[in-house]
Amino acid sequence: MTFEIEIEGLDESDQEIDQKLPDFTGIEPDIDRINQIAEEYDYENIVVIGNGGSVTSFRALLYTFMPEVDKNVRIVTTMEPDFLHRISGEYRKEDTLVVPISKSGSTVGVIETLFYFMNKDYDVLPVTSDNDGALRNIVEREGLDYIEHREVGGRFSGMTETALLPAALIGLDVEEIRKGAELMYQNLEEQDNSAYKLASALKSSQEAGYTEILNAIYSTRLFGFKPLFVQLMHETACKRGEGMTVLGDLGPEYQHHTNQRLFGGENDMVPFFIRSEANEARKITVPDEIQDIDLRGRDLGELNGIDLSESLKSEYRGVKEALEEEDMPHVTLTLTDLSYQAAGEMVAFMQILAVYFARFQGVDPFTQPDVEKSKRKGFEARF
Repeated sequence: MTFEIEIEGLDESDQEIDQKLPDFTGIEPDIDRINQIAEEYDYENIVVIGNGGSVTSFRALLYTFMPEVDKNVRIVTTMEPDFLHRISGEYRKEDTLVVPISKSGSTVGVIETLFYFMNKDYDVLPVTSDNDGALRNIVEREGLDYIEHREVGGRFSGMTETALLPAALIGLDVEEIRKGAELMYQNLEEQDNSAYKLASALKSSQEAGYTEILNAIYSTRLFGFKPLFVQLMHETACKRGEGMTVLGDLGPEYQHHTNQRLFGGENDMVPFFIRSEANEARKITVPDEIQDIDLRGRDLGELNGIDLSESLKSEYRGVKEALEEEDMPHVTLTLTDLSYQAAGEMVAFMQILAVYFARFQGVDPFTQPDVEKSKRKGFEARF
């Protein structure tokens, strides 16, 4: 694996679950077809429309490789007219491809947003199932090309066309990303099952009265994994009164507000740090004429030559040491690489972690009954 996991202050649960990998791990995307489409639809601007699992995995990939992406990208999760107007003002239709994604094809917000761009004559390439959904019927009636959404729930479809097509459209190596996912699936099945161990530890923390996970991410490039982790854990495991709440922010920013909650509030929160050792080297230079200025009892000059990546690591270590002094449990996931394979491994790991955690809760990992109920009521409220 291209990352390491440390579990501190948490034992594994006495409960045991089935460690068999879910069926979706065997659903393989058509990489050749994805790359062929990406070459054919070569646009300067890409607008991806979707909600939840239709965009969370792609967002994680986009953030991870943002410095290497030379196209303009917008992920649209709302039909807010002001936001859509700003996008259409920034992106000329001649240079823009709109990619609406919906497995069911009946997510009304996606359809409404699609109409906004269709009415302005933007080119469209939908991703949807080969079913009788509205989006699939729009494809038929309008004579549009489309990519088939595999028969896997949206939040678990990140290593299929759902995320890999838009990833290819912005120039990412989707073959390597998928290879990383397959390596992770194989590793969890044949070697040390770290996803099972972490799910078991989280279950143990829940049994001890911890109800929340603080997902603190010390990397702007990995920050896109937070919405994915939130969705996977909430929609997969939080049913019938079970599960844990996931909240979080970018580190060290969260330290300036949520550490008060962590250390001073109710003792029901388990920090889950995600960080990287693959940062660029950038050293601090302090001008000679100000090196004698006092900073918390030290001279500014003592910062001269310090690598900013070490400063970031020090912020994380400060929280970790404070937790250890208070005997508070915590988990750290550290990436040693930021390659395409590593990103695929991360998505796959989070998918399986969520499935295992749902099994520990005794709930079906693949349903979302309360999500569907609110969708229905939101649709009815329109009329």
